[in-house]
Amino acid sequence: MTDAAPASSLNLSWQEIVTTAALVFLVAAAGTVAAFTVWLQDLTAPQVVLLGSGNRLSLLVTDGPARLLLATGDSPIDYENALTQVRPIFARRLDVLLVAGSGSTLRVPLAAHGDSHVRSVTALAPLPRSAEADAMGAVASFSSPQRIRLGASTQVTIETALPFGADPNAEFPAWRATVERGETRVVVLSDGPAAGLFPPASAPSVLAVSGADPAAAWDLSPAVAFVANADMIDGPDMRAAFTASRRPPQWGYRVAPGEALRLKFVAGGVELPSEPAQDLAGTPASVGIVPNAEPAPRVIPRLEGSRRFVTYPNAVTRFLAATRNDTACSPCPNRALLRRRIRRCGRPSLARTRP
Repeated sequence: MTDAAPASSLNLSWQEIVTTAALVFLVAAAGTVAAFTVWLQDLTAPQVVLLGSGNRLSLLVTDGPARLLLATGDSPIDYENALTQVRPIFARRLDVLLVAGSGSTLRVPLAAHGDSHVRSVTALAPLPRSAEADAMGAVASFSSPQRIRLGASTQVTIETALPFGADPNAEFPAWRATVERGETRVVVLSDGPAAGLFPPASAPSVLAVSGADPAAAWDLSPAVAFVANADMIDGPDMRAAFTASRRPPQWGYRVAPGEALRLKFVAGGVELPSEPAQDLAGTPASVGIVPNAEPAPRVIPRLEGSRRFVTYPNAVTRFLAATRNDTACSPCPNRALLRRRIRRCGRPSLARTRP
């Protein structure tokens, strides 16, 4: 016959169980919060993401909570798959949606236009008549080059141009998007021939071509790294395109439909992923992206010939105070003379400046 355990020992056992469970819960919660914080900082860092959207590459630019998407392409499924890789479920908002293309290349903009998280939609130019344009409905369009500021440090300049003799009612113009943070620039062209329609870009670190004939853009807009649509050029053809070039890009990237290539702005340049890079300059793959005295590896530094900006302390202070966590849009290249701020409850303000 066995005596029952004393009540005090039973109570002590339950106290130990509860204490242990509470400690495990606190440790797990602290680890989850730390991991979530690191992940969130990575997602909100200033960056450019190229999205494989079928026969075109779409462009996502983020700086903190501010997000801009330039949508184009003919495969909404590939676009959604690429965007899902870089768009967290708890941060779905898109402050600015820019639409580019005509006919079948409007299928991705049409899918993006139906996103309930989009705040504003603007076409880079009037959309030519098509079934996709009709399904999208009336969309406002830019009438001149635009400079859009995201947060306090990143700006996107949008330019369009039609080839000589082109019919604007039947053709969508070529476009160029220049993403700048400090003196670092990432240039994205609608296609290779578009490079000849715009003034040469000022020392870009990365040149990306959204559509066809990507290698045709290189001689007019060379950079350190080159990004092309994998649907428009395969690996051997891309390497062969720069074999005879005196200034080949050091690294090449091909973005396939449904994939995303993330370029992060860091101190002194832009950080590129090393795994999908193709060496186009004949240097060993183990060498850092740019051999340089910078402490961070795989960082493209600002080129010495790049345009310098003059900073005025008072003006910078006013700008940071006015646009922190905001998205601002202004005609380019004129500087802002009037800033009107529209505040919305629970949303960052959208400021539009006029010459």
